[in-house]
Amino acid sequence: MSTRVLKWGPAAALFAVTLVFSLAYYYRAPFHDHWDIVSYFDRLRDGTLSFSDLFGLHGNHWHASGYLVQLGLGEITAMGHWAESLTSVLVAGLGFLALARILDRSLEQFGAQRMMVWVFAAAAFFLFSLDQAANWLWGWQVAVFINVTGALWTIERLTCGPPTLRNTSLAVLAAAASIYAFGTGWALIPIGFGLLLVQGALQTRQGIASLALWSVFTALLLWHFSLALTDSSAAYTVDSTPDFTDPGAVLGMLHYAINFVASPVIRFARDSSVPAFFIGAGLIAWSLWTLRGVARDNLLKNVSPFLALAAYSMGAGLLTAIGRWEGFGVKHAFVSRYISFGTLFWIAVFALALIAIARSQGASRKIALGAIGLLFVLKIGNIPSVVQKTVGLSNEIKAAAVVLAEDYPDAEPEDYSVLHQPLQEVDSRLDVLYEHRVSLFADVPEDEE
Repeated sequence: MSTRVLKWGPAAALFAVTLVFSLAYYYRAPFHDHWDIVSYFDRLRDGTLSFSDLFGLHGNHWHASGYLVQLGLGEITAMGHWAESLTSVLVAGLGFLALARILDRSLEQFGAQRMMVWVFAAAAFFLFSLDQAANWLWGWQVAVFINVTGALWTIERLTCGPPTLRNTSLAVLAAAASIYAFGTGWALIPIGFGLLLVQGALQTRQGIASLALWSVFTALLLWHFSLALTDSSAAYTVDSTPDFTDPGAVLGMLHYAINFVASPVIRFARDSSVPAFFIGAGLIAWSLWTLRGVARDNLLKNVSPFLALAAYSMGAGLLTAIGRWEGFGVKHAFVSRYISFGTLFWIAVFALALIAIARSQGASRKIALGAIGLLFVLKIGNIPSVVQKTVGLSNEIKAAAVVLAEDYPDAEPEDYSVLHQPLQEVDSRLDVLYEHRVSLFADVPEDEE
């Protein structure tokens, strides 16, 4: 069997499984926040939608990247929600290409090519994992995969060698797509500065220009965000933040972030989140210690992509904690939709540990293998409960969509209550979908005159 098949085969198979799953069970109607896109679609159709409308805040962050994709798909497919789920998987696949470039470079730098099959398979297993079902099946969450893929390409471009204006410009574009899709993308700002410095930005003119570009990009984003906070068109904003001078609040947010990061492997056994997180962090530390003699003076440069992936997940958790911890508590971090963000931490853990295992000997190697095996088993255990619950919800949404399509406008509110939150008003938006014959009404014939 060729090396290329061994390298890409498992990733292709996992991609295919996730694609088939998503197209089989995608939500057949708008669900909860997804209803927000209907008003944009209505204005798009009647010609009153402006580009700036897409940049209103939704819960203190933007979804503009997601809106652009959803509206474009809506025009092409009559708001076929299968297209949104298909795009989510394709965007994640684009993210895997960035991840593959990082892995290829790292395997070569550390002389660990014999681990190639295992490293690629582990990375794909996490990136395309089905315990992200709530994101794969809900078309609204295409923004999540734009965010994660943007983060992967930002990190890839900033770690591919000495900083250049070309690579930094591409990283800026990827980071902008990420930040304008989901607020967790803000974690890329400090990560970007750190990566530029680690890669030697202060040593060359191109590097200094790259730092200047990243600084201007940061300033413009902050300026735009300050304007957006004062814009009355925001869907809603968080009025308060935790008291950062209170040690209890800081510990609470840190606990929330740890739960957030641990969730991709331990959501089904939540009381074990802290030990699981520290096992992962311990494996990263062990890997760095083991590889210190292999990379010599280039250790920090060579491991920086993985440290950036782990930092992104932790940064995403902390940013989410700022908006969610005080109102919902630390267990809110186990919402399965957040698994996509925490996954990058575990990709870093597995990839680094497998590379270090290839270059190590002795008892510590066996302990590391045991820890990796334990985490792998936990990850497998994470999947069934999320899939079962999400598929059940998908079936309820499908049933509600069928009833609405058949009986609208005479359907009873309880027949489609699963589609919206208790105080969420959707009747006027149902009228929009029906008027344009899109979404669940796409196959309903036009009214006869």
